[in-house]
Amino acid sequence: MKYVQQVFDRLSRGGFIAADSVDESVRRIYVDLDDNREEYAEYFSKIGFILEEGRQYYHFSRKESKTSIADKLKKMGHWVDVLDFLKAWEPAFGPGYTFMTADMIVKIDSDIELREKAKSLYDNRVRHDEIATRLVEELSKQGFIELLDNVTQRHSVTSAYRYLEDIVELIAFDDENEISE
Repeated sequence: MKYVQQVFDRLSRGGFIAADSVDESVRRIYVDLDDNREEYAEYFSKIGFILEEGRQYYHFSRKESKTSIADKLKKMGHWVDVLDFLKAWEPAFGPGYTFMTADMIVKIDSDIELREKAKSLYDNRVRHDEIATRLVEELSKQGFIELLDNVTQRHSVTSAYRYLEDIVELIAFDDENEISE
């Protein structure tokens, strides 16, 4: 357990630690987490955090009250909209995919359906470059994407993005079960 402070700093803010990070130090942290998962899990459980393992990523969760869960579900609605937008923009969008913010802006400018989806993401944003920039910042802050090249603004999607896909898949699966009953 060499990286307790780094793990806490990143995960306690809602971030992720992904195996395929472009940052070598994050990959080292991931390997240590993976090798010592039970020790980390026990350590953080003492302060109320549950270390969760996804498909090549780690994150924290907590046991929460029903009101907190309701608030989280509202926030999850935003992420469902983000996923819908990203898959409409580029169906191949997922772990390992690289893109430039400028490509997103061009596509929003040229596709009416995508433009409407983009505008619904952020109520106070009208310009397409503002929407794309805000989305990229939000994805980056959460650890779903990482900057590869500052000059071209090329980003890479990390395996942490699977968290969003998995959540949406669970929601879709639950909806199918309710319909059939």
